[in-house]
Amino acid sequence: MSTEAHSSIDVGVFIDILENEFFHNKETDKSDILTLVQKNSSVEISYKGLEIDTKQEMANLKFKQYGFRFKSDFKVDTRQSIFDSVTILTLVPQKVYEFKDSVDIIREPHCEKGKKLFFLLGDAFERLKIKSNNILQNSASDEMITHYAKKNIQVAMRNCYEAKEILSTIHRTHNQDAINLAIMANAFITNVHAYLLKMFSAYHVEDKILKYKQKSDLLDVILKNATMEPKVEYQTKNDSGVTEMNLPRLKLNIQTNQFLTAIYELMNYRTEENLPLFEIDSKELEELLCKIVYDKKGNLLKKSTINTCLKPSREDKRVCYSKKIDVLPYFDPKKR
Repeated sequence: MSTEAHSSIDVGVFIDILENEFFHNKETDKSDILTLVQKNSSVEISYKGLEIDTKQEMANLKFKQYGFRFKSDFKVDTRQSIFDSVTILTLVPQKVYEFKDSVDIIREPHCEKGKKLFFLLGDAFERLKIKSNNILQNSASDEMITHYAKKNIQVAMRNCYEAKEILSTIHRTHNQDAINLAIMANAFITNVHAYLLKMFSAYHVEDKILKYKQKSDLLDVILKNATMEPKVEYQTKNDSGVTEMNLPRLKLNIQTNQFLTAIYELMNYRTEENLPLFEIDSKELEELLCKIVYDKKGNLLKKSTINTCLKPSREDKRVCYSKKIDVLPYFDPKKR
């Protein structure tokens, strides 16, 4: 089995689903379930060199570590990056895995968006089962299993906290459809944590009360929703003084670091008078970007990602050479 498998974080996908367009787009997503699963669960594997034996690599591929039951459940797309001298194989799901368990607190969704979310979360849960079973069956040592269990249980517990925070925020929109979807996602995320605790109980000792505390906390949030008064307008004010109210959506069709590199270049360009192109407090800029800019997968940019990429000392996080969008010629005639 790949030595990287035990180091992977396989539960982050659930919070990604909770943060995507389902909760930011009032219109119904026209994509079918399989298309959504392909966006969510496709896997890119990079190989050094431009001339690889694709058939041989596929024959050696441990596909269960990527969440596939059988080879027939995915197709392989191949592309090359000449600049990086690598070949990239993308495993694209060709089947939606039906959720086989029951989840506490969930009522069967009736709306189209709810059904799609249920299938998407269920598919992700089934793929997590495949990956975790693969870890138990094929790891070279108990230490690898313990390492995987500890990392994923910790992230799953953090997911529970973040999911409840997102649900509390969505409460203030008094959009009942969005609230119901968020409750469903919270229930799935809580059960993911409980599943991992049970699955790796022999390798990771944790307070058993946590399983029930997470469900208790979720119930508290749900009951709060049932009794809270609806707001007249969804409007909050954070510490930076930025008011949130019907904020626009800026969806990227390029890589996040390409976009942030362009922002960094603009921030640091000086005119002939030695003045910046624009003046804005860096914290306020970060606050704005993390509220309106969505990456290619439809997820809001994380503030930590923005902060890191805009730091002068983090040149390693910004793109260079052919991947860089050269914005300076628009402002500097000498570089046109």
